[in-house]
Amino acid sequence: MDFSIRFPAGLRLVRIIMAALFIVGPWQLVSARESGDSAVSFRHICVDDISLEFDSAVTLLHSFEYPEAEQSFRKILENHPGCAMARWGLAMSLWHPLWAPPREKNLKEGASILGALEPEGLPPEEAAWLDAISAFYADYQIAPHEQRAERYRSRMEALYRDNPDDPEAAVFYALALLAVADPKDKSYARQTQAAAILNQVAEKHPHHPGVLHYLIHSYDYPELAHLGLPAARVYAKAAPESAHAQHMPSHIFTRLGLWQDSIASNHDSTRAAANYTQRASLPGHYDEGLHSMDYLMYAFLQTAQDNEAKALLEQLRRIGKTHPENFKVAYTYAAVPARYSLERRQWQEASGIVLQPVGFPWSEFGWAVSIHHFARGIGAARSEDLAGARRELDAIIAIRSSLAANTPAYWREEVQVHADALLAWIRLAEAQPDRALELARAAADREDAVDKHPVTPGEVIPARELLADMLLQLKQSGAALAEYRRVLEVSPNRFNALLGAARAAAGEGQDDVANDFYRSLLAQVANDDDSRPGIREARDFMR
Repeated sequence: MDFSIRFPAGLRLVRIIMAALFIVGPWQLVSARESGDSAVSFRHICVDDISLEFDSAVTLLHSFEYPEAEQSFRKILENHPGCAMARWGLAMSLWHPLWAPPREKNLKEGASILGALEPEGLPPEEAAWLDAISAFYADYQIAPHEQRAERYRSRMEALYRDNPDDPEAAVFYALALLAVADPKDKSYARQTQAAAILNQVAEKHPHHPGVLHYLIHSYDYPELAHLGLPAARVYAKAAPESAHAQHMPSHIFTRLGLWQDSIASNHDSTRAAANYTQRASLPGHYDEGLHSMDYLMYAFLQTAQDNEAKALLEQLRRIGKTHPENFKVAYTYAAVPARYSLERRQWQEASGIVLQPVGFPWSEFGWAVSIHHFARGIGAARSEDLAGARRELDAIIAIRSSLAANTPAYWREEVQVHADALLAWIRLAEAQPDRALELARAAADREDAVDKHPVTPGEVIPARELLADMLLQLKQSGAALAEYRRVLEVSPNRFNALLGAARAAAGEGQDDVANDFYRSLLAQVANDDDSRPGIREARDFMR
């Protein structure tokens, strides 16, 4: 099939909708006059009088409100069957570049939508947009996802260079760069390239939704997170009805250990998701709500708000059906119960958690099921149930061997980390400390070599923190302190890393250092009721 297809002629340039305030369907629209420099203005639109509707749909794309974007582009195509740009939008709605590879049915539909176009008579300046997205869907049956994503990036680079004054070309090219960023590249070459482009667009369009959103993703790394704080502060206030837009600032807040900001952001997001579920009459709870619940759980646990965390866990268990049932939902259902037990260091409780809901298609998400077995296994190993720990290790090894070929690198690495870290604690319980430390260190190094997936605020328990815990248990407090410091470098204000570092420093006779760590711990749990182990310890130490 020839995917070198052109779009119908574009008409006048119109500045339309708002930008980070937006959204069609159940969301409020803001006019271009009201939004000023925040508007999306797509230059190549098939019919002049649908420019407002089309730009609204593009705005939805920029904030990853994919179900609404798809619905909007379908409506445009129904009313204007010859509008090739609507087909471009539909195909873009079916591919979620920063989330997960599209399912087979989405790839098939995207290829079909694009293949129905007639290429003759379409102007070259618009053909570039369709050619770019077509490059992603072409040969999807045989070409790997990474190869097709790179083809798309290459086409978008050419489009961007040929249209240097088009903000949409720049913003979508920046997203294409992020889509192909190597999670093992610690130079963050693609991310910094994307950020440079976005910051250039921001000079004229500082509140463009794509600029704000993709800057946050560009800087969602320990070394870069501080650069994303301005965008997070703006985007947090920009779209009160969009669940994803409300949630996104918490990526930066989490990276910087700004727990109360993260809590506020994700409270707003979960509320927006619940409202959208009701207004749109979805067949299940909107998946964005669950994604935000995981980030919310993480922040609650770092501030020792355990009662709120327990209530959130109970709320999650009551949800049941979601819409859609995808990787975000799978991750949340597996990670939230694991976090609740592991962060509170309730090992026996962790060993007995149950994977729910029963009717969820878990077979599609083996890497998420591995999180569940990992939590159970660590809980069993650290509560002296070696038989139970070995059973969970066997389950993880079976998952590792059955992962689909297109499983992203991060999840493949995490499953191996789960196996190595759990085996380390089994070996420690078997009185093999040297082998245990060797395995624990290998797991920590493997995990640190790959940047986390955007779906997670952080691993359910960092492998390096487990290594530090092991060193502390073996009374190697100096080495433990060094490892806890490394955890805190990439995960500032982690409760258990602060507590472990304080204990390790005290074990080394460094009372002033211990005092500083305990003070930092208490500063983020000031309203706690002392129920979490370590809080009373910190207060007693500082007296």
